[in-house]
Amino acid sequence: MKCANCGAELRVGCVYCSKCGREAQIVSDYNLLEDDFLRTMLQEPKPTDVSHKQEEGKEPKPSGTSKGKHKPSGTSKGKPKPDGRQKTDGKKKKSNKNVSWAIFAILFLVALVAAIAILIYYGRYHSYGYQMERASACYGRRDYEKARKYLFRALELEEDDVEARMLLSEVYIQQEELERAIGVLQEAIGLDREYEEAYQSLIRIYEMQKDYAAIHELYCGVEDPGIQLLFEEYTVDPPVFEPEEGTYHEVISVEISAQIGCTTYYTLDGSDPKQGQEYAGPIPLDPGKETTIRAISCNEYGIYGEETEGKFQIELLKPEPPRVMPQGGSFYNSQAISVYVPMGCQVYYTWDGSVPTRASERYTEPIAMPEGNNILSLILVDEYGMSSDVLRCNYIYMP
Repeated sequence: MKCANCGAELRVGCVYCSKCGREAQIVSDYNLLEDDFLRTMLQEPKPTDVSHKQEEGKEPKPSGTSKGKHKPSGTSKGKPKPDGRQKTDGKKKKSNKNVSWAIFAILFLVALVAAIAILIYYGRYHSYGYQMERASACYGRRDYEKARKYLFRALELEEDDVEARMLLSEVYIQQEELERAIGVLQEAIGLDREYEEAYQSLIRIYEMQKDYAAIHELYCGVEDPGIQLLFEEYTVDPPVFEPEEGTYHEVISVEISAQIGCTTYYTLDGSDPKQGQEYAGPIPLDPGKETTIRAISCNEYGIYGEETEGKFQIELLKPEPPRVMPQGGSFYNSQAISVYVPMGCQVYYTWDGSVPTRASERYTEPIAMPEGNNILSLILVDEYGMSSDVLRCNYIYMP
């Protein structure tokens, strides 16, 4: 017989080929299909000791016989040899063990990834910086709802934070929720009264609403000179009186100066100037009484400034008696008596010794000196109606 694998002659009773080491196969007893099947079953290499024994000239014992006839170990109804099954079982056990380790490794990695994800989420959820970063990113994408959620969380972590409130106010402005924006900005100012950006944003909202009275009210609560400059366009300087309040001994008129572009209103009886008359020129004051002037200015936005109040007392003094030439004496020649009358004044006189009044003779030209011993009585009435003391001059004219 010949080896089906290499074609070498097989010795009688040999189970393996002495040349290639393959199991002996009887060529005449199988067909092509059985040959393919046997080749598949016998692809595993044989132990090296078999080839060594054959090289020494020793024949291996047959693995099994039936009635003295040799049978190929791999041809009994297509079943593998017993030692082949043991190797296959070992490989299966090893394969199952590898699968178990692979499954365990996968589960471990899944658990590790989940744990890392949880730690990252926990860290971000409790991070003020992360919440602000995400809020800014969402605001930049105009995703205002998500920005609000991140900002709410940031304020939960930092209750007194001004920066988060500033960004939240901008979100409210973009969503046209101006009242909420005002509330948030007022909170920011309450936390930091020197936070300039909060004032700027609040002024901007009041401008949008044309609520200039609110701007003025906000300004009234500012003490920092630097922040007060933010309201320069909306503030109104108080009016100024010229001359200043006080007591005067002459009749005066009071002028009121105000900020350019403003309208000024005033009263003279101490009432509310907002209900008074518009200032148009100097205000004359009546002599002999105290006058209280209250004035206030209003700009183009309808914002009123601070009020100015002044008390003026006009206490006129008596004018000096008139000056007369000559002032009296004895004369032998006729003389004309001249009187100096100041501008706006009048001089009244009598010769009978009585006190002159406005009903007495008014001096208009030099007075002729009468003969005899006579007394000339004169008064001067100034432009305000104030009368001087009586001036008496004794003239003795004896021609």
